[in-house]
Amino acid sequence: MRILFIQKDIFESYGVMLLTAVLRKEGHRVKVLVDAIEPDIMSKIRKEEPDVIAFSVTSARYSWLKGIASEIKHFSKAKIVVGGPHPTFFPELINEDFVDIICMGEGEVALSELAKRLEAGADISDIKNLHVKENGAIYKNEVGNLIEDLDSLPYAARDAYDAYPLFGMQGTSIMLSGRGCPYRCAFCFNKKYNELYKGKGKLIRKRTVSNLIKEMKLILEEKKHVNYFLFHDDTFIVGSPQWVDEFCVEYKKYISKPFGINARADLINEDIIEKLKTAGCSSVRIGIENANPYIRETLLKKGITNEEILNAAKVIKKYKIKLQLFNILGSPGETVDTALETYEMSRQIHPEHAWCSLLAPYPGTEIAELSLEKGLLPKGYNFSSLENSYFDSIPLSMENKNQIINLQKLFQAGNLLRIPTSLMRLVIKLPPNTLFEQIFKINYALAVKRMDNLSLQYLIKAASFSKDYIKRRTGHGPDKIAE
Repeated sequence: MRILFIQKDIFESYGVMLLTAVLRKEGHRVKVLVDAIEPDIMSKIRKEEPDVIAFSVTSARYSWLKGIASEIKHFSKAKIVVGGPHPTFFPELINEDFVDIICMGEGEVALSELAKRLEAGADISDIKNLHVKENGAIYKNEVGNLIEDLDSLPYAARDAYDAYPLFGMQGTSIMLSGRGCPYRCAFCFNKKYNELYKGKGKLIRKRTVSNLIKEMKLILEEKKHVNYFLFHDDTFIVGSPQWVDEFCVEYKKYISKPFGINARADLINEDIIEKLKTAGCSSVRIGIENANPYIRETLLKKGITNEEILNAAKVIKKYKIKLQLFNILGSPGETVDTALETYEMSRQIHPEHAWCSLLAPYPGTEIAELSLEKGLLPKGYNFSSLENSYFDSIPLSMENKNQIINLQKLFQAGNLLRIPTSLMRLVIKLPPNTLFEQIFKINYALAVKRMDNLSLQYLIKAASFSKDYIKRRTGHGPDKIAE
């Protein structure tokens, strides 16, 4: 089978690389196309003559998916399969004319079985995790069990993006040490994901340390440019403390490259940070979301306290590990005062990167349902209403919205320069302008470079591709292109 993955964004997708490896193991030919880089992606698709075209998308990529998949349908008979968060939580996507099959939840077993049956000309209507449209009928199957033995999966196909020299400029390789998140944040899909898989297996799963180390050794042998590993696990240190202890020992012994992780403030203590630092951890990312306890706990349901955030930051900085804070402005009940409260907490902590986004109330999440109940979202709000970037606007109704958006644009620069909150309160009263936009973009790029060990060459090239893509696609198709 000839299988083609298509993505919009200029970054490696661990999921796509893993699925590529799974399918190649079964003897299928698999390629990846990146829309933002390809000058004429439709010509490339025609040339490849795929049997299956696969997409992995979030709800924010719905409009892009609709535009490109609808165009493909005009000339290709390939089965269009869509997986990822969007079809997992909105399986009604199968009703769309541009989709043949959707995959809910984990896709490795389902996609492998689908490819095998298509190649054999066998019935595909009863494959677990899939909803299948055939001959005017739609077959809906429940999800299968979670993959509990993650070591049974092949290593991600790191050569999937070799056709694009841009990815070789990064110097960073993304990793996953496990799957599953037990927390129930109101702005995240994990809560519903856990409900979907209730009774279907163990939620928190970790690869063995030996399996993980073997893969990283192989990466360093094959990818000489890699000098940094970034773990994309929602919370790297969740689960067994013994696993973390073993990882730290083995990583230092066999890999000895800097690495970065995501963590929760309430799981951080001096013992674990000291071990991570000794192993080579050079960056940690934790979520504040909002410094106002009512917004963070009652509305966003983050489940951490201000004290835990401040203590975690103190320990991380003590060991001279770069710190990134995740912040969200524009939640229900947000005011200029609460937004500045978040800014002030971040300014006091003074992280290397004060990431700040605007709330994207994904339909189906608890925070979106609350916003609709309170009448803060327009009637008919759904995933097609989402912006392509959560750096653009606030969809909720609230007073002084422009001031809060201005603060988001100046958040990182203000933290870097330690601009007093009293002065920032005055500056954000100015009308939104291109200068604030440029300040945001420059500071965001530099902060990401610093946190992820990205080369300046990569950032410049990636920015160039983004600009070219915007020129090609603006006014074409239904999607709004965001820089």
